Amino acid sequence: MSNRLHLAEPATWAPAIRHAQADEFWIWTLILLVVGLACAYGIFYFIRRARIIEDTPTSRIRSAAQGYVELNGRTRYLVGQAVEAPLSKRPCAWYRFTIERKQSNNFRSRSSSSWRTVEKVISERPFECIDETGSCIIDPRGAEVYTVHKDVWYGGSKWPSHGPDQKQAWYRASDYRYTELRLHDSDPLYAIGEFRTIDPGKVHNNMSEAISAVLRVWKQDQDALLERFDTNGDGQIDLGEWEQARQVAEKTVLEQHLEQAPRPSINLMTRTSDFRRPYILSTASQSGLAGRFRLKATACMLGCLLFAPLSTWMIYIRFTG
Repeated sequence: MSNRLHLAEPATWAPAIRHAQADEFWIWTLILLVVGLACAYGIFYFIRRARIIEDTPTSRIRSAAQGYVELNGRTRYLVGQAVEAPLSKRPCAWYRFTIERKQSNNFRSRSSSSWRTVEKVISERPFECIDETGSCIIDPRGAEVYTVHKDVWYGGSKWPSHGPDQKQAWYRASDYRYTELRLHDSDPLYAIGEFRTIDPGKVHNNMSEAISAVLRVWKQDQDALLERFDTNGDGQIDLGEWEQARQVAEKTVLEQHLEQAPRPSINLMTRTSDFRRPYILSTASQSGLAGRFRLKATACMLGCLLFAPLSTWMIYIRFTG
């Protein structure tokens, strides 16, 4: 605070708190109180997650019940197609990256630096979880993903000119920080979420859903979509061109119905609609992940025991003595 409160000299704490500027005192007191309350919430949050993971039995994909299910298997590219991580250019089944830029901050003649997020992207392309009994398509949207594959490196431009394994020249600025997480092919995969088995024949009985599904697949490859339906060459799909694409999609669905070929059921795992049941994907084992959550709960408990009483003590000192 303004009276140069030294942690190494506890005897100076009380006088410094009593004579600190009012706005500075309340800012620090509220910060400590909020951190303490957040830690209290974190205790229950992480303990509950650990218990859900420990109490949910592991299922085999072939015999898994419909509903909230826990699987143990390995990742596999869907239809043999890898996703390319945009920053490192490495093949993977899933990625998440963040680009941050260093910025300078000045507060009351004190200068400091911090990182501000300028770009954040999460892959939404599905992949598979396989075990010895079958396979399940994983929809990663809305999942909490924990992976051992994490790279952090620095560069002088928004998009990196080199990968995480290459060193940047010493004379170049490092104003940007790149963080990338990935799931690789054949990684061990722990998954807990909403499991259901879909009969493709029943799905395609609903024409509108089937047409929408075809259009979503086409939209994933924008270059091919433009080449096929951008008739006026303006680089975008207008309403008339989109209607043409919808008609072609409808024709495609009708042709699939005419085939009448028997197709195997599809297993799918997605985010659950119950916010109390987390959707988690992890390269760590069940016990390792539960242990990580319990460790975080312990850290939150220590923080709660430190910050909440400290803020209360500061208020007591301020208005007594």
